[in-house]
Amino acid sequence: MSWYEGEAMDQGWYEIIHHTADVGLRVHGPHLRHVFEKAALGFYDLMAGLTAIEERQVRHVHVEAEALDELLVRWLSELLYLFDVENFLGKKVAVVLEPSWHVKATVHGEVFDPQRHELKLLYKAVTYHMASVEFRNGFWTAQVIFDI
Repeated sequence: MSWYEGEAMDQGWYEIIHHTADVGLRVHGPHLRHVFEKAALGFYDLMAGLTAIEERQVRHVHVEAEALDELLVRWLSELLYLFDVENFLGKKVAVVLEPSWHVKATVHGEVFDPQRHELKLLYKAVTYHMASVEFRNGFWTAQVIFDI
């Protein structure tokens, strides 16, 4: 297991994409909302590990975009913004996708506590490089690269 692999990866929630000086993740699911939820969980798992995070607080997130790959990047960028501004780490995510590419989500988690949480990765940005969301053979697949 490399230094940035998380607990949720062991459960098959996501795959790591190795990229020069960056890291990414790929998620699969039967429904589009599942890939957005799994992408968020993978994002937090790679950053700090899900097991140490508790569901103490709630954040509501709303993002929209013109296309699905852009929606994925904006969604994860908003989660990064919540961490950068509030030090908020998510543990449980519920996504509602609305027509015309709108995500409304509830994120349960807590503020980073250096006594209990270990930051494994600090993301600089969520990139558009290799970002994609596709439906093939009855399943949705999404992937994204993070600048670290």
